[in-house]
Amino acid sequence: MNRWVEAARPRTLPLAVASIMLGNLLAYANGKFDWMIAALAILTTVGLQVLSNFANDYGDSANGI
Repeated sequence: MNRWVEAARPRTLPLAVASIMLGNLLAYANGKFDWMIAALAILTTVGLQVLSNFANDYGDSANGI
């Protein structure tokens, strides 16, 4: 399991979530904040970032890098 966590590169996740958090802060400031949308946006962002990291590692491996 440790290899999967390492391959997901958790150190890249805060940067991915930062833009979503900024959007949520702006929505909150304008009275339009919704917990469900915020949670789904964060989950989607984290999932796509991890998928991107896996795809990058796969591409590197397939090309012998």
